[in-house]
Parts: sequence; C-alpha cells; structure tokens
Amino acid sequence: MPERGSSAGAVLEALGFAIFVRDHSGALRLEGTAPDWLRSIWPELKTEGGLLPTEKASPFLENFLIDASTCWEAGGETRSRSGPWIEQTDNGTEVTLDAVALNAGDQAILLLERLGEVFEAKKSMLQKARETIIAYQRLESEMQKKEILLSCIAEEMNAALANAITSLRLIELEQDPARLRQLLSLATRATEEQQSLINKVLRLFADELQQLYGQNGSSQANAKLNEALKLAKENVGTQFADKRIDLTAAESDAIVAMDRDHLARVLTNLLERALQNSTAGGEVELKVVDEPDSVLIDVVDQGAPLPPDVSKVFLSNTGTTDGSNLPLRFCRVAVENCRGEIGYEPREGGNRFWIRLPRGMEK
Repeated sequence: MPERGSSAGAVLEALGFAIFVRDHSGALRLEGTAPDWLRSIWPELKTEGGLLPTEKASPFLENFLIDASTCWEAGGETRSRSGPWIEQTDNGTEVTLDAVALNAGDQAILLLERLGEVFEAKKSMLQKARETIIAYQRLESEMQKKEILLSCIAEEMNAALANAITSLRLIELEQDPARLRQLLSLATRATEEQQSLINKVLRLFADELQQLYGQNGSSQANAKLNEALKLAKENVGTQFADKRIDLTAAESDAIVAMDRDHLARVLTNLLERALQNSTAGGEVELKVVDEPDSVLIDVVDQGAPLPPDVSKVFLSNTGTTDGSNLPLRFCRVAVENCRGEIGYEPREGGNRFWIRLPRGMEK
C-alpha cells in the first residue's frame, strides 16, 4: 500500500481514489490526506487519518459495508464491488462513487473511487443506445402494422379484381339479357370496391406524403440548422464511437427551407454512408458554408471512392435496385422538393456529399 505523501499515493489521489484501512475497532481510517472531492462529501475528513463517518453515509454505502465485512472476514483474494452510487455534498452537488472491498496482506481495505468523465461518457453512450433501440423497435412495429394493413388491402383488392374478371368472362358466354345485366352489375360493384380500396390507401399515406412533398409539391417548413445537426449527430454518435471514427461537425445559426426531421434524416443517411466507407481511426467532417441566399452542407470522409452508381442516384432514378441506395434516393427526393440541390463527388483521399438548401424565414 502506498505510503502517505508518496508518489504512488499522489497518483491514486489524482486518479480519483481514496484508501481506507479498517483498524482493530472496526472503524475505517483514511490513508493520507483526503482529496477535495472526499472532503466535500464528508467534511469530517479534513484531517489526515480521519475516520469514515459511516453514520452520515448514504444507506447504499451502509448496506455495502455489510458485504464488505463478509469479504474482509473471508480474507485471501476475495473482493466485493459496490457498483456506482451517488453521494451529495453540503451544497447539493452529486458525486458518483464506486467502492471495492479487498484484503492486502493482513489489512482490510476499502477503496473509494470517484467516477468522472469516462463513466459519464459510458453512461451517456448506453442511454443513447437504449433510446436508439427503443426508436428502432417503435419504427419496426409501425412498419409491421403498415405491412399487415397493406397486405389486407392487397388481398381485398385482388378479390374485387377477381370478381370483376370472372363477371366479364361470364358475360362473354351469357346469352340471357337479364343475366347479362346481373353480371354487369356485379362487375361494376367489384370495380367500385377496388376504387374505394385505392382511395383508402391514398388517404392512409396522404399525411406522410404531404409532409415530404408539401401541399403544392414543395415543402414550406423551415428549420434551424443547428437543431437538425444536433439530431443527426445524436443518431449516429454511438455508431461512430463503436467504429472509432472521429466526427467533426460544424454549427450554424442559419434557418433553411426544409422540415427539421426530414433534414436530420437526410444528414443521418449521409453520415451513415460516410461511416460505412471509413476505417477505424479515420475522420468524417460535416461542414457548413453560409452563402448569400443558401446554405451549403458538406459531408466529407477519408474512405475509398464509392461506386459510380452512387452519383447516378442524384441524377435520376437509375442505379442499383437493391436497398443499398434507397436512403440516398430519399435524400434526393427530400432535398429537391425543398427546391434544394444535392450531389456527390469523389475527392482525393475520400468522398464528398453536398447539399445546398435555400434560406428560410424565421417564424
């Protein structure tokens, strides 16, 4: 165990650790001088070698000390870890701690650790991962509902079409005028049912189509670019961290003529495409350039040039028919329906996707 005032003790203190040794009376005595964060929780530890005021500790720590006593009595290499918990200072500030009970020779040790930025970053990443999973599950559920609904509508449309076709075939063979009128009535009714079903489908997706295309063929929504950038970064943050790719994103107070959520989805799609093409240790840049009447957004990666069909996606509806380019097609449709421009070009040592959006009016 580090001696008081030693360099090893100073390193432990700098890393956010405090060591307590259980004496013969069962009290936990501090080794060395208490760091500032420890004194902010328990001012009684202002003197060197102070005792841990367990009576003022949280119930969580009191309960853990019961497990710690069992560990100390067992001796050897037995260890017991508390897991994170929060203590409050006198001014109400929260300090996240973790504790480990262990044995060092014939000494029973309680090691307290202040969990800092690394713990908070992991917690934030886990929270974002949970939110992403929940969002994905909701999206999947909605897609399943729509698939079931479309399947049911398709079956009804097929049935109506089959009735019409059957009636028309029977008309060719029928000679009785009364029977002909009956068959024509059945065929007419079947086509009316099919027309009704088609109208139901159009009404079902009318709101979604209106959000994307707008009432007059173009979206009238305005968005604060910073809000869309923030949403896009949150959407891909976990993926970039997992692949160890740096994401450098600019900020802009500009207002653009596009729905915020659609713009965030466009940026997310482009960032995910750049991530797919990047290797660990690489970097993706999201740049914003203010122009007199528009805003230019660049997504630049350091990967290998993309296949030629990627650029075709931005020129027409050509390109591969698999699902790989569907997100890029959505980007093109969404941007162009806001009277914007979108494109792709290979560059030396990477790729560049760009979007030019007209400026919007602040509400």
